[in-house]
Amino acid sequence: MSQQLIKEHILVCLSSSPSNPKVILTASKMAKVFDAEFSALYIETSGSKKLSKENKRRLEENTELAKQNGAKIVTLSGDDIAYQVSLYSKTSGVTKIVIGRSGYRANRFFTPPNFIDKLIQQTPEAEIYVIPDKVQTIYFGQKHTKEPFKFPALSLKDTLKTLIVFMLATIAGIVFNKLNINESNIIMVYILGVLITAYVTESKIYSLISSLFAVFIFNFLFTHPYLSIVSMDSGYPITFLIMFIVAFLAGSITKKTKEQAKQSSLKAYSTQIMLDMSQKLQQASNIEEIDNITIEQIKKLIGEDVSLFKPEEKFDESNFISFPVRNRNTVYSIVAISKDAYKKTGEFEKNLLIAMLRESALVYEKELATLAKNELLIKHKQEELRSTLLRTISHDLRTPLTGISGNAQILMDNAAVLGEEKKHEIYTDIYDDSIWLLNLVENLLSITRFDKQKIQIKKESDFISDVISETISHLGRKKENFNIKTDIEDETLSAKMDARLISQVIFNLTDNAMKYSPAGTNITISARADSGNIKISVADEGKGISDKDKKKIFDMFYTVNNSTSDSRRGLGLGLALCKAVVKAHDGKISVRNNTPCGTIFEFSIKGDFYE
Repeated sequence: MSQQLIKEHILVCLSSSPSNPKVILTASKMAKVFDAEFSALYIETSGSKKLSKENKRRLEENTELAKQNGAKIVTLSGDDIAYQVSLYSKTSGVTKIVIGRSGYRANRFFTPPNFIDKLIQQTPEAEIYVIPDKVQTIYFGQKHTKEPFKFPALSLKDTLKTLIVFMLATIAGIVFNKLNINESNIIMVYILGVLITAYVTESKIYSLISSLFAVFIFNFLFTHPYLSIVSMDSGYPITFLIMFIVAFLAGSITKKTKEQAKQSSLKAYSTQIMLDMSQKLQQASNIEEIDNITIEQIKKLIGEDVSLFKPEEKFDESNFISFPVRNRNTVYSIVAISKDAYKKTGEFEKNLLIAMLRESALVYEKELATLAKNELLIKHKQEELRSTLLRTISHDLRTPLTGISGNAQILMDNAAVLGEEKKHEIYTDIYDDSIWLLNLVENLLSITRFDKQKIQIKKESDFISDVISETISHLGRKKENFNIKTDIEDETLSAKMDARLISQVIFNLTDNAMKYSPAGTNITISARADSGNIKISVADEGKGISDKDKKKIFDMFYTVNNSTSDSRRGLGLGLALCKAVVKAHDGKISVRNNTPCGTIFEFSIKGDFYE
């Protein structure tokens, strides 16, 4: 049985240690040898923002070195470095971890296990490679062991806060003492003061100072002899020591909890920006919206103005750091951040920025793919339209053309022997077929112009009655077989319209009514004013149209089978053209049943009324 190969994933830990480049290069060589995925992890701790300029510079150089060697840069937050490295390793499938070795040696009895020991315990499934380090440090944001000690800076604001807290604690202690409340409760008041001081101040030094203050003030005010630092009771030194230890530990834990809460809050805020961006991008409907959302969310993350450029646009690159929004082969846009703003950005935010750019690139790619797909669908639809048109024309033009050519052949061969009545009948058939062809070609040309959006609408004020009369005059010989009536509410009804196109609409509707109605029936063309519009309808007394056909009656190439129709089947363009013309006039067209029988086609256009 063959063993399935597991893809190697090598992780190197980033730090500001001078020896970190050696660790990075070693991990990079391993990644190339094993053909492995290569990641570089930086843990941002509570002390990361207090790095010296030299350490910050080295950290940036080491991060850039990792990038140049093909590493994917990842930033996590937390003070428990071993736990964060272990957590990332488990979730990302890391198989090998490369770290540097510090000079620290854990004493199993008096000190906690060091970073390497903890990492080995928490990540047993990964191979851990330790690179010798003569500098004797692995730096993850804590103070470098070889740097000279610097006393933490004190601030007037935090000093005043500390004095106020202990003033209130002392007042409470005096009150408790007057009420003969046990000394242990007064001790608890001062420990509470240490906790509050640790919470409201920024520097860790205030936890130590407030612990000393608590012991000193309690000794000075509440132990015999009063107002003296000398204690007569031999048990008090032990009390003072325990009080100091408890106060200091409580203050340190409170300070650490506060810093972790700040980190969690910052991380939650940044993550929320990422989630908001993802949700908004999914709702974006075009490239412009994607651009705006990308800029908006990155601006929220960075806290500074950012700019977005298209790949072909030029901008002053000397003042900006540019980040391409891209996939493997295509750059969709470029996000430009000022160098000053980028320097102020934390490593976690920088890492999140890269993730946001990737998210944006995916949506760009999806949108462009959708546009390309729609373009293909449009081309396919046009090709299908072309094929259908050619197929329909070749089929439906055959009958009238055959009739015209056949009748012309009869006249040429037998003109001398045919009577005048027979000749007139043949002439009439030729005329009817040619008129049918002319109408069909006119509809065909008009609908193709509308489909390509090349139709020219020339709106001029015209009387509806004149347009209807002109249309009836062009109905041809067949109108003599029907009772064509008009019902115009007001002869002065007028509208701004393209009279030629509206006349063609009325012609098509009336021609259909004659085609699908029995000879001798009524066909009524009506016009009336209705709420600022003019409604024009054509009503016949034929067999009507089924509800199924009504839903598709205005679709291109859709025809209704009807036994009363003549042998020339239409192309299904007339009503589609009517809909397009009416829509171009900002109107609506509809069909409904006529009572007691037949069909009514009705359309509306905006009236041209004068007060």
